[in-house]
Amino acid sequence: MVTKSNDVDGTCPGTHGGFIIRRDPFTPLTRHRRLGALRDSIARNLLRPFRATRVVRRSEGPPSLLIMAVDTLRADHVGRNAPGGSLTPALDRLRAEGTSFANVSSPAPWTLPAFTSALTGVMPGVHGAGMTGTTRNMAFEVPRALPADTVTLARHLGAQGYRTAAFHSNPFVTFGLAESFQEHHYRNHASADVAAGALDWIRRHGDRPFFCFVLFNDPHEPTLPRPHHFCPLMSAAGHDPAAWADNDLRSLARWGGTERAPHLGRVAVPLDAAARAALDVKLALYAGAIASVDTTIDAVLRQLEAWNLDSTTLVSVISDHGEEFLEHAAAADLWNHDPRDLRAIGHGHSLFQELLQVPWIVRGAGIPSGDVRRNHVSLCDVGPTLSDWLGTPALPLPDVGMQELKGIVQSRDGGSAPESRTLLAEDIAYGPDLVAVRKGQWKLIAHRDGRPLSLFDLDADPLEMIDVQEANPGPLKELGDVLTRWRAATTRNDGDGGGWETTDEKILRQLRELGYAE
Repeated sequence: MVTKSNDVDGTCPGTHGGFIIRRDPFTPLTRHRRLGALRDSIARNLLRPFRATRVVRRSEGPPSLLIMAVDTLRADHVGRNAPGGSLTPALDRLRAEGTSFANVSSPAPWTLPAFTSALTGVMPGVHGAGMTGTTRNMAFEVPRALPADTVTLARHLGAQGYRTAAFHSNPFVTFGLAESFQEHHYRNHASADVAAGALDWIRRHGDRPFFCFVLFNDPHEPTLPRPHHFCPLMSAAGHDPAAWADNDLRSLARWGGTERAPHLGRVAVPLDAAARAALDVKLALYAGAIASVDTTIDAVLRQLEAWNLDSTTLVSVISDHGEEFLEHAAAADLWNHDPRDLRAIGHGHSLFQELLQVPWIVRGAGIPSGDVRRNHVSLCDVGPTLSDWLGTPALPLPDVGMQELKGIVQSRDGGSAPESRTLLAEDIAYGPDLVAVRKGQWKLIAHRDGRPLSLFDLDADPLEMIDVQEANPGPLKELGDVLTRWRAATTRNDGDGGGWETTDEKILRQLRELGYAE
């Protein structure tokens, strides 16, 4: 039986029970952000006596909205078994107390276009925030920002009298999306420290309807969980945490690159013993980061309850995209289109389900509890649905050439869900301009010009391993026709976004901390 770990001294369960000592290998990588978080905490405490506390229980007016977004959270990790129980007990509790969507598809495999779609209700090819051109490489090319006049959920609710603020730890949110909030604060902090800033803001604005968007970035590389979160997961995978050198673990905070931990984006398949072990440890670090965020979400929920704001606040948890861990290395070898010379790791480079399947949970007064919706929905539905469930006027959506480019309102009671819905994903960050079209059991991944890469039968092949386009000309043509209409309706994404040399050095530094803009 796994014993509860100690959060203070760095001990964690050993492989055969008891405790081992595993000092935090990531201290050199986290020292700067911990100092920043400490400065923020001191500033909040010094200012607290001069800032009025407005946490009061309201009996009238629309509910407040808190969206807790978790960057790079795969849907299959919510509720996943882990040593000692579920990896995400707080999210499990939220699902039991509210409504969750089991089949949510992201419209893009990376942060900026995906979260922008969630908060605008339209696909990237409509809102325009993301990559451009026929072949992309975000290591050298700047994404296009969201136009300043775009209606977002923040602007919409602000016009209804809501106070709005965003607290986020991914700098891509400041490419036009964060600016649509009345306040926005970027901090390269761990989730608990980002949440502390958001809770301080809620404490000061709880007397009126508010919309607070909080983005936790911990599962995004570099994954830097504390030992008490990753050690049990390493042990469960058969690896002694104490036997791994700090340098090897630090390299796997990204994707490896030492003799013991080879770079996972350049290993041969099938994996040899060293690569298999490195992948196991990387997966443990990723899962440990998710466990850390779940602990933070639990603390936020408990604070809302302590302030009696839980009954007047609609709480929603979403993610932007998942993460690939060599599941499609064979396809990467065959297609060979990632300009970074990497294969089948991370995100932004492909449109497989491990990148597109994301969680979405909503809890609040009047929201059915324990309701699991299994109809196919899009992340584009988040803004229109939450606006509707708050009881505010409908989120305005632009006129577009095809209905599939806009989100729809999900019914509060689960009724009237469309039996068959076409879902799209686009905006590759690394490689050719690809699109995925899904309808029912069928999913097509193709080039923008219509050339198919693969057709999958997701009912028979949910892991997308078998290309069945030759045996299924009917579904191939049907989805190809959707692709033709998509191509005609999304010409806005053509063009060149320019190079990073024109970007503010502060933004460049923030992005380099996450492995971007090399």
